[in-house]
Amino acid sequence: MSGCREVISLQFGHYANFVGSHFWNIQELSFDYTGKKSTDVNHDVLYREGVTSAGKTTYTPRLLLAELRGGLGSLPTTGGLAPDPLSTTDSAESEWSNVETTREPPLEKNDYLKYIDNEVADDIDISSFDFESKVTTWTDYLFPRFHRRTVSLVNEYKHDDSEVPFEVFHSGSNAWKTSKFSEDFTDNIRRYAEECDNCQGFQITLDATDGFAGLANDCIQYLSDEYPSKTIYAVPLIASHFPDNNPQDDKQIDVSNKKDSIRTINLALTLTSLFENTSLLVPMSCGENGWRRPGKNREFYNVNFNSELYYHTSAIIASALDTISLGYRLKCDGFSLPDLCADMTGYGRKMAAASLGLPLYMHQKHDLIEHLDSLNSPLWTSLTPRCEIASEKVFQHVTVRGIPESRLKRPLKDADEQIKMAAYRCNSVKEMFEMFFQCKQYASVTHVTSSPHGMEVKMPYPKLFSKDLNCDGFVKEFVDDDDCVERVPVIAGLHNGNFMYDTMNSLSIEARRIKLGRFHKFKEEGLEQDDYTECLDKLKEFQDNYKDSYEL
Repeated sequence: MSGCREVISLQFGHYANFVGSHFWNIQELSFDYTGKKSTDVNHDVLYREGVTSAGKTTYTPRLLLAELRGGLGSLPTTGGLAPDPLSTTDSAESEWSNVETTREPPLEKNDYLKYIDNEVADDIDISSFDFESKVTTWTDYLFPRFHRRTVSLVNEYKHDDSEVPFEVFHSGSNAWKTSKFSEDFTDNIRRYAEECDNCQGFQITLDATDGFAGLANDCIQYLSDEYPSKTIYAVPLIASHFPDNNPQDDKQIDVSNKKDSIRTINLALTLTSLFENTSLLVPMSCGENGWRRPGKNREFYNVNFNSELYYHTSAIIASALDTISLGYRLKCDGFSLPDLCADMTGYGRKMAAASLGLPLYMHQKHDLIEHLDSLNSPLWTSLTPRCEIASEKVFQHVTVRGIPESRLKRPLKDADEQIKMAAYRCNSVKEMFEMFFQCKQYASVTHVTSSPHGMEVKMPYPKLFSKDLNCDGFVKEFVDDDDCVERVPVIAGLHNGNFMYDTMNSLSIEARRIKLGRFHKFKEEGLEQDDYTECLDKLKEFQDNYKDSYEL
């Protein structure tokens, strides 16, 4: 495979940008500016390099994001980097720049942002900064700065506006069609694509329950038409909490129920459209139910999170996205994004489930061979709503990080009982996990990718981990008051099989119960009953691809 295999990233929506902030922070934490650490990741897959007229190198995500007016917090629409029209790599962009912007007075930066921008004294103790109470938007903990083409605003709507909410699918679709937004956004996509030597495709996160779903859908249709040879990997997101799900009286209960139904309609429209226009889609949420309401929290060993804090739950989803994406970002022994999507979508099964083990629950004294041999609990938790991942007849891509080869097994002279185990002949983490899945999962196919480097969880990653873990994320032998977790081993995967039928069927049932005529906003924005019925029929057709008559 030649070239650096670039991927263009797109984010649509407020919660998607919460996830994106953590995702790009995790990327930045893995960078080594000292030249002393080795890395197995090719950062050029997701990042682009530029040089200013002053000779200063810039390294920014190859990213475009969409947000509503007022949703950027203190981040300027220019992305945070000082504009430099004489840049040696970007000077031609001034000829293309025709973006109409609406400027509002920027909000004041919090202490953390002032610290990373060198606007406060170097000796200030930023470690005590209270992100849990101070984070109000996704830019409040964003470490990297973006290229000036990254940020696009939907100026017709304002963030968190209860009078004119951006809450239905077709509002986003109409915003794409009727405003100047699409012209500028597609120009920026083209510029990124023209810079690439060997673009793998697009990775897209989107809010699936509001107008951003329609906006993303129309953009994805454009990508499908204009870049038919490129892979489109989409992750529709369902936030962990909606404020209207806490009604206090009968009137609020009625409003809450209506909002639930609106989100369900949006989800049905979104997933149906993504089935038609993407290579692979993977719904994610930290709630078990997801469709009408997020529901009960998913549980992770030694992790405590507040479902009402987007700052918390978006970090969990970002951890899964980062780990899953390792396979197509590795310098060697990885795979391409097109290969991943092709492997996961046989028989028209374009929707897969996501899993996450955060951290991979392993004792600091154990070797991997001992851990897997004594394992009596699930390796992972599902991040896909209404989905419990099957243990047989599954096709899956699994990524394991943070277990070095030195933790694989004991040397031969110290092997003792380990030498009697069949897995002792495995010579890599990848081999050992593949043998484990081969033995434990009937009629399944598992592709394993491994990296010895754990995921960095230093500030501003939230402090989710218990004091049972040491600094490398393994379970301590003795619990103490030290909570200096700096990195963690993680396992994450994509899974597909017959079990996805029940997941899709649950959404289909919920969507068919809703009487569209009660929700006038959809009709006002252009959705007719016949169109919605057709959507539900298509959803049923896609669902039938997962019937038991289809075999892996």
